[in-house]
Amino acid sequence: MDFIEDYPKLEAAQRDHFQHVVTRLLSGAVLSPGSPLKVDPDWRFAERYRDLIDSYLRVGGWRFDIDLGLRMARAVHEAGIQRVRFTKLESLVLCSLRLYYHEQMRLASDQERCELSVGDLRERLIQAGKPAAQLSPRVVALALRRLSRHSLVRMERGFEAQDHEIVIVEALVEKVLPADKISDIEQKMRTYTAAQAKQEAQGASSPSPGEEEESGE
Repeated sequence: MDFIEDYPKLEAAQRDHFQHVVTRLLSGAVLSPGSPLKVDPDWRFAERYRDLIDSYLRVGGWRFDIDLGLRMARAVHEAGIQRVRFTKLESLVLCSLRLYYHEQMRLASDQERCELSVGDLRERLIQAGKPAAQLSPRVVALALRRLSRHSLVRMERGFEAQDHEIVIVEALVEKVLPADKISDIEQKMRTYTAAQAKQEAQGASSPSPGEEEESGE
């Protein structure tokens, strides 16, 4: 479909829906079918008119990225404007969640979604070398909310990162960190763990100020 030729052929209600879907996409939303019992009408529309949406987005340097296998769709800027920088903790959380997502997909379970508790996530981060003292609920919540803004995870309203609360890992994580990058992610996690262990060892071997003064006498 070509936007210039085909958009005017839409009915008024369809044009309104088109504008609504495009606005959602350009605001950074990731479309998915949602519940099988109540499919998101925006997903249905995007699936049906994907060529028209793509034609419109390309006018402004964007493209419509729809994956019918993963059942998700988003607007992607050709110049990579959507690239973001995460902090070390946010990156560590993202890598941990991606590995967990990979583990769950390998199990080929019938679960409709991939989820884990904050307590389990915190334990994974500790095993990766992150000190437990640096993983307060506030710190973890901030990292997860940042990932949530990019549609990588989803939490309930009022989320406080308490151990019993649930984090849903969205399918988009598979796009951001593809399966063929899993070995790289695992290596990064091992490198981080080794670096943390080395840092702790150096801290333990460094003399305290009092010990330095005593040795100077």
